[in-house]
Amino acid sequence: MRQHYEYRVCQVQQSRVTYVNGTWQGKLPPGGDKVEAALASCMQTWDYLHGAGEDGWELVGALAQGSTSTTVHQVLYLKRNKA
Repeated sequence: MRQHYEYRVCQVQQSRVTYVNGTWQGKLPPGGDKVEAALASCMQTWDYLHGAGEDGWELVGALAQGSTSTTVHQVLYLKRNKA
């Protein structure tokens, strides 16, 4: 039997998950004059991954994007068996 999977692509900025599959994750809207507050309204990466793991998601890849001296953001790839 062939397995089917669901996937999540998570963008991480400053240790916070900001977008999942293109959808903003913060409680405050992104952009505007309160960028730091909007970013702070997103979950910390380890808290997000903990909750996702409890829901059956598995981290299968990660990519850091930016220069070698400063990472602009990371992309996390998660999958789980599709029910």
